[in-house]
Amino acid sequence: MRILKSISTQLTLIMLICYLLPATVLGFYMGGTMIRDEQAKTETALLSGMEFSRLLTDQNLSRVVTLARAATYDGELDSAVAERNAGAITEGEFLRAVRGYVERKYSRESALTFAAVFTLDQPELLLVNRAGRDAVSRYQSEAHERVKQLSAVLDTQCRFMELGEGLYLVRNLVDLRMKPYGMLVFGLDREKLFSPVLDVARHWDARLDIRLDDMDDQNLSGISGMDEAVDWDDVAPGSIAPVSVGMYACAQLGDSRDYALRIGLLLDRRRLYGGIDGFRRLQAGLLFLLVPMVGVTMWYVHKRISHPIMLLAEASGRIEAGELGVTVPMRGDDELGRLGKAFTSMSLRLEELIDKTYKEEIALRDARIQAMQSRINPHFINNALESINWEARIEGSETISAMVESLSVLLNASMSRNDRRIATLKDELEVARAYFYFVGLSYGDRLVTRMDIDDAALSATVPVLTLQPLIENAVEHGIAPEGGGEIRLSCQRLGPCLRVEVVNSGKPISPEDRHRIDAALRGDSLGGAHIGLSNICTRLHLIYGGQAGISVSSDADGSIHVTLDIPQEVS
Repeated sequence: MRILKSISTQLTLIMLICYLLPATVLGFYMGGTMIRDEQAKTETALLSGMEFSRLLTDQNLSRVVTLARAATYDGELDSAVAERNAGAITEGEFLRAVRGYVERKYSRESALTFAAVFTLDQPELLLVNRAGRDAVSRYQSEAHERVKQLSAVLDTQCRFMELGEGLYLVRNLVDLRMKPYGMLVFGLDREKLFSPVLDVARHWDARLDIRLDDMDDQNLSGISGMDEAVDWDDVAPGSIAPVSVGMYACAQLGDSRDYALRIGLLLDRRRLYGGIDGFRRLQAGLLFLLVPMVGVTMWYVHKRISHPIMLLAEASGRIEAGELGVTVPMRGDDELGRLGKAFTSMSLRLEELIDKTYKEEIALRDARIQAMQSRINPHFINNALESINWEARIEGSETISAMVESLSVLLNASMSRNDRRIATLKDELEVARAYFYFVGLSYGDRLVTRMDIDDAALSATVPVLTLQPLIENAVEHGIAPEGGGEIRLSCQRLGPCLRVEVVNSGKPISPEDRHRIDAALRGDSLGGAHIGLSNICTRLHLIYGGQAGISVSSDADGSIHVTLDIPQEVS
């Protein structure tokens, strides 16, 4: 629901509702009506074409059947057989008469590949027309034996048969007493016999399945890529039905008592309803044409209304996050332009008013730093004065002068420096040397101190009283518990960073020490332990933010390393 509160979103929804929604509804309504009309026209064209082609195919089949019946009805073959049986003509004359009849009756019929007659008493003697002598050899090898067996069951009906690769029409020849004396066989040309439905199949790029009497379902169309098996008993004649994904079937039945004919077409949906799909694509294209128009309108609204409002909202958020003096690049004399100018003026005025408060916060931060520095000084001064007191009692020598001089350096570092928070490394090293002097008086030969200072680092800057607390920590927590040891101070300039490292060889870090050290590194001294380290961490964070780094670790020899990385260019 939050996104609906955006003015840009609301304006977009208004345009979609007022512009795209009516256009979409109208487009789908018109598309649905026209698609239904186009679908009805397509199906009507297919069904009428199938019906017409079925009628023409019926005519071709009926003509062939009529030719076969004529051999019985005209009586010429019956007379020739009767004369031969009565001895009125010789066998040779009988054969010539039959061949002449076959040649005269059937040679000109284009749907026949051959016509043949044989008598039941001489079934191996085929009398064929001259044009069919080449085609009859396949018949003899594939079908003749089967045809001879049909004479006993065929009666006077014609029968279409598919034997081998050939399609044939077979009929008994009977005399006046209806007694069979021979058989008539036609070889049929599929292309010419079924040319009407083949033309329809090719027009629709469909697979054509035909069943004629004893003829198995055949794909006569030559259309590849459609090998789906179809249960044609489930397809109602004169209708179009889906049979699989993307495939439709249409069937027609023949209208004759002389044979059983069923014609089926299997069509790809893309071919059948390609015009409808094209119209849908056109409809989608027109709909998408609306998108650029809406886009231009939305661009204008975004540029003149939504974007200026977004700029104002973003600028307000930046001010809320603490950024002052935020301006918005809005011009113009309209309402939004004047609003942008007023917002910029208000933001600059707000920055000016808050500037004084910000400076006060800086002063408060400096005071906190000075207060933390003061926590270090009293404890240190007491220790120094105690050492001078004992030395003065023991000996009245020049050592006291040196001690006083060193104490002067330490007091100057902690109490003077014109309230500075930052000092050069050279000044801090003077404080470190003075502290090393006093510590050396306490431990004598039991404490070894070393300093490794890079000359390029002397001009670097560090917070005031940074080195002395680290050395004091090393003495108090490392050297003192062990009664002596070694302290090394090294300072190196590494690019824009100063690295300070204090190493002591005293007491190793215990788990309890590690816990207190980690707390000090977070700026929290537990029970007063490692207060110097905690103060340094807090001061580094106040002065440098997250750019300064401090770590405490131990090496394989048990030495404790305290490492500071102090940036020299604070951003």
